[in-house]
Amino acid sequence: MSRHVKVFITILIVGVLAILGTKFILPLLGDRLQRSTSDAAATHGVLRIGMDNWIGYFPICSPEMTRRMRDAGYALRCEDDQADYARRFRRLRAGDIDFALGTVDSYVLNGAPESYPGVVVAVIDESKGGDAILARRGEVDNLNALKQRQDIRIAFTPDSPSEYLLKSVSAHFDLPMLREKRGRWREETSGSSEALEQLLAQEVNVAVLWEPDVTKALAEPGIIKLIGTEDTDKLIVDILMAGRQFSLEHPEAVTVLLQEYFDTLRHYHDHPGQLRRDVTEATGLDDGQVEAMLQGVVW
Repeated sequence: MSRHVKVFITILIVGVLAILGTKFILPLLGDRLQRSTSDAAATHGVLRIGMDNWIGYFPICSPEMTRRMRDAGYALRCEDDQADYARRFRRLRAGDIDFALGTVDSYVLNGAPESYPGVVVAVIDESKGGDAILARRGEVDNLNALKQRQDIRIAFTPDSPSEYLLKSVSAHFDLPMLREKRGRWREETSGSSEALEQLLAQEVNVAVLWEPDVTKALAEPGIIKLIGTEDTDKLIVDILMAGRQFSLEHPEAVTVLLQEYFDTLRHYHDHPGQLRRDVTEATGLDDGQVEAMLQGVVW
């Protein structure tokens, strides 16, 4: 190999490395530098939010929101409790978390034993298809089939929007069995994802899910939707609650969180492509599934 060829290859390799460094390494180092300097300057401390994987909570726990809060001097920590609402509100009362996300129905039910430990500071979203009752085709093809079979098994998260949806359906479609607290049909799970796993493993005939699990389920052959919240009006509405004591002692933190949250919503509204990219990265779903999933929630 001639000397000129060696020099050319060396220059080519250096050039490729420089391009890769500019595109990937420098932004990574810059983000790391920003994190370290911002976190060091986050003299106001860490704000902890109790939540689960419902897609409606994505903006408040998104990379965009985290960056904005960091710039405002706060570190944001979203803690997924697998939809254990009772524990979420116990932690809010104890001060283990500063904020809690949840539905109105879940707060009415689970907040009572804790003397309603949160102040409702914002309405977050309404489910418009993001919650649904799904089944295996051929086993349960419609809601009427629930009246005809005594061996139905339904996976759902107790004391959650999923159980609230079941109660509403039982009233509107005359399905008294769904109101039985000790019915053989009940298969209680720790969150929507576990209910999805049981449905796909054919351990149950029906599952009550929320997004992103609804979209994941419908991508599987043989899974159908019996009913969803797109057929309801203001049935499942999510709210943001600040701990009562925390809101009294740190009103400025509540103000900052609300300001940055609504600025984040505005940003995603103005840049829908970034919202889709961020949700795709967080959920691992493809573009079509993300588009369908985002149609199920109204912020």
